[in-house]
Amino acid sequence: MSHIKQVLSTISFLHRDGGKYESAELQNIVREILPDSRVAACFRHRLGDSSVVVSTTNRGSTRLGGLMVCDAGHICPICHARKMTKEQQIVSHLVHDHYQAAGVLVDAVLTVPHRVNEPLATVLDRLDSTWKSLRSSPIWKGLTRELGIVGCVRRLELTLGHHGWHPHLHVSFLCKLELAQEIKGRSWRTALDDAFSIVSSHWRQAGKKTGLAISEEAQAAVAIIGHVDAQKAISYNTKNMGYCKKPSSLTPTDLLRIVAQVTDGAIVHAAKRLFAEYATAIKGKHTLTFIGSAKASRNNAVKAVDAAYVEVVEEVLGTVSPEAWHAIVKTGLREALAVVKSRREVVAIMLRAALGAGHGRIPLGWMRLALKAKTKTVIRSRLSITHTLLPSTALPGAATGG
Repeated sequence: MSHIKQVLSTISFLHRDGGKYESAELQNIVREILPDSRVAACFRHRLGDSSVVVSTTNRGSTRLGGLMVCDAGHICPICHARKMTKEQQIVSHLVHDHYQAAGVLVDAVLTVPHRVNEPLATVLDRLDSTWKSLRSSPIWKGLTRELGIVGCVRRLELTLGHHGWHPHLHVSFLCKLELAQEIKGRSWRTALDDAFSIVSSHWRQAGKKTGLAISEEAQAAVAIIGHVDAQKAISYNTKNMGYCKKPSSLTPTDLLRIVAQVTDGAIVHAAKRLFAEYATAIKGKHTLTFIGSAKASRNNAVKAVDAAYVEVVEEVLGTVSPEAWHAIVKTGLREALAVVKSRREVVAIMLRAALGAGHGRIPLGWMRLALKAKTKTVIRSRLSITHTLLPSTALPGAATGG
């Protein structure tokens, strides 16, 4: 049995939680697979000699202040969840403004041929070459004229299925129907048929230019999105590393879940090998790209999202000393502390960490509970939604993509 078939055999047994506790657990798996990546320090190493402040927020989450953040959203489950949420809000803002200006979306999923045993890097290069051909003149000029495209948002997604690695592009073309020369004045049904024909034919032209024979049937996911379905389309198109739950394929995050949940050594080894291949191939790739009007409006969208995204720390539960944090990490209680909601839970975890470190009780100075509720406003910046980014040179071999 091939290593791909091995990991695919686990699909029906996988538990896909997607919560903060699971993200922290899966981040430990990444650290095991990629010990030299900057993910190894994320939400684990403290900022200098600082203590770790545990608090709850008005958004119902738990916040651990004073820790390093890698922001490697392409391979870090914790940073990916945060980054994906931010990017969805940015794209949502762009699309809202586009609809306000009487625009529509034409969504497409663009793929290229691939075989079961091909390396991911090879298929990604093929997809990149075809996209570059689509963007070249006169192919892009013709597509723009026929659909009335004024901009687009492109997201790279990767899954693993029975035909091997399946990288594909979710593209939202921002269109103005009054500019569209091929679908103007038609019925909705006819316009949809025209949109499919236009997108698939130009994508085939792009493939032909790079020596590929692209099947029209493979590009079946072309749709004209009305305003009422826009948010659903945005959520679908901006997912990336691991939040789709397809019954016949795996995401990169699913490979980490296999390592965490499966006991078969051969399958676990195959999952680790495949995730390492993914991490190497995706490094340096732009998973989200803005073109035309979307690129021109992106900075304003980012500012609007940052202005709206104000997180209020409603209650500081306590402060954990550097020595105590070291014990918490060593005893595997970091994930539990990341989801606490009360001082009682903080104390319980501290006691477990103390016992695991060989103490009979919580040592003096390990923690300081906040006796009164404190309110603090945290404005999350465009570059980092938590505290400080790890520089790309923080650890040997630090990842820089995504």
